[in-house]
Amino acid sequence: MSGLSPRAGLALRLAGLALALLVTVPGILNPLRGGVLDGANLIFHEAGHVLLAWAGETVMLLGGSLMQLAVPAACAAAFMWRGERYSAGVVGLWLAQSLSSVAAYIRDAPLRQLDLITGDPDTHDWWQLLGGWNPLHNSLGLADPLGRFVTFLAFVAVIASVMVALWDDLR
Repeated sequence: MSGLSPRAGLALRLAGLALALLVTVPGILNPLRGGVLDGANLIFHEAGHVLLAWAGETVMLLGGSLMQLAVPAACAAAFMWRGERYSAGVVGLWLAQSLSSVAAYIRDAPLRQLDLITGDPDTHDWWQLLGGWNPLHNSLGLADPLGRFVTFLAFVAVIASVMVALWDDLR
């Protein structure tokens, strides 16, 4: 964009950011309806289980959600490292959408109503993590507050991402 006037460059950045928001915000506001990035998130989620299977059952179960969040976070961090704040901000919206998806998965733990790729509700990661297998140590009551906290983080990520994307233009 070096050949563009500053005003034209700003207009293109704003249009790109608006498009990124248009693509990600519906999945953030309603993660159960699905979003454009859900397929990519699912691939990284399942890869997290496989890559961390060696570390024991708890880490393997957490690995899905962790990898689903780590990949967009690492991409945003790589852009920040290179000084490309606009790109980091746009990719941060992917992280926000992924956080919202993980939050919905956490909150679903007591009910296990989400369609899982296994088809078996007993394979719900967060149901198992929060004690579904062990009724004597059942912490499923934590699913809603933990899910709400992760949803809060998703909204913080949206705001932070927009601010990072526009950082150079706001200065």
